[in-house]
Amino acid sequence: LQPKIDEIEAKKAEEIQELNRKYDHMIQDANSEVEEYEQIIMNGIIDLFSKVVMDEFDAKRSTSEYMVTEDFKDFRKGVSKIDLFPRDLIDRLDNVIDGGLIENIAYDIEKIEAKYKKR
Repeated sequence: LQPKIDEIEAKKAEEIQELNRKYDHMIQDANSEVEEYEQIIMNGIIDLFSKVVMDEFDAKRSTSEYMVTEDFKDFRKGVSKIDLFPRDLIDRLDNVIDGGLIENIAYDIEKIEAKYKKR
């Protein structure tokens, strides 16, 4: 009787292992899709960040009495609600709102895009 029980236990363990492999693969595929989707979102957010920064930079260059635009402030408020948005970029936006130079971000746009965007 024991050999038969051992055989059943071995078959059971084999089937469980096969099921685990199958579901591990499905979970890995789902995780890959989520990561890909998050990166697409991040790329879009960084593109928008770049556009807002460059629009602000252009606004500053086009006037002698520059003040931070409402669009810039609104963008800053909006991105702070997005969990994916990098905190260090929010800090850089805050710095401009507090009187820092938009040029400090504008000149770093390529570095920022290289750091956060992936293809």
